[in-house]
Amino acid sequence: MHLGSLVAAVAIALTPFAAAAQTVPEQASDAGRIDQGAVELARASAEFLARQPAMSFDWFVSYDEVIDGREKVTFTRAGTNLLVRDLGFLSRTDRGDALRDYYYDGEVFTIAAPDQNFYASTGFAEGFEQLVQDVSEKLETPIPLWVLMTASLPDDILEGVDGAAHLGVTRVGGREAHHLAFSDYDEDWQVWISTDPDRPLPLMIVRTDPYQQGWPQYRAYLMNWNLQPSYEPGDFSYEPPEDSVRISFPSLLERARDDGAAGTTAAPSGN
Repeated sequence: MHLGSLVAAVAIALTPFAAAAQTVPEQASDAGRIDQGAVELARASAEFLARQPAMSFDWFVSYDEVIDGREKVTFTRAGTNLLVRDLGFLSRTDRGDALRDYYYDGEVFTIAAPDQNFYASTGFAEGFEQLVQDVSEKLETPIPLWVLMTASLPDDILEGVDGAAHLGVTRVGGREAHHLAFSDYDEDWQVWISTDPDRPLPLMIVRTDPYQQGWPQYRAYLMNWNLQPSYEPGDFSYEPPEDSVRISFPSLLERARDDGAAGTTAAPSGN
């Protein structure tokens, strides 16, 4: 398995989304900066997602890049994710300048460019959880929005948090939601979670980089959650068209860099 090359290719299309994790430092609680109500709501949402045998949702992402240390430019991505645990994962991403599809059937991971008629595949039999973990370690950051679908989310959602607050109840896309804010050493992040106790789904996520000038943000809007999605087992395996070109992951990396020559080479994907 050539995961190093795979990770380099994924890095071009995916940008970090860090959902920071469960263990709240005791000293932070003692300092009074941790609102345990916010912690419990975030943890309950994570546990709910981790219990689901299958899920799908649509997403829209906007994110900022700071140019020349001064000008902040906003880009967008959109797509949909589908996971059936122990069976497969499918993600479709519209990057604005190109399309990318991601397939994982438990044995093979594939990145396809349907609008450019090429794809790359690599064997990976260790499962979705390990795929996300391995790629995250190589990138030194979690894969955005894929992390939400992992069974380990309850163990990861508040790790390193040194500040937590419940900012009240508001509405997101017409749905009532708890507005929670968290901080850790690396970033500040917010999440809006449905107030429905039977379906505490995340509806929006915003993360802010406090170390970059301009404080760029990553904003993910999560829509059309389906916890009983329709699927066929073959949906998770890529069947290339007859004229599609199979390339290596290093070649995919080079093409992705060419795709990003207009200044979006390192731009995040919403995925």
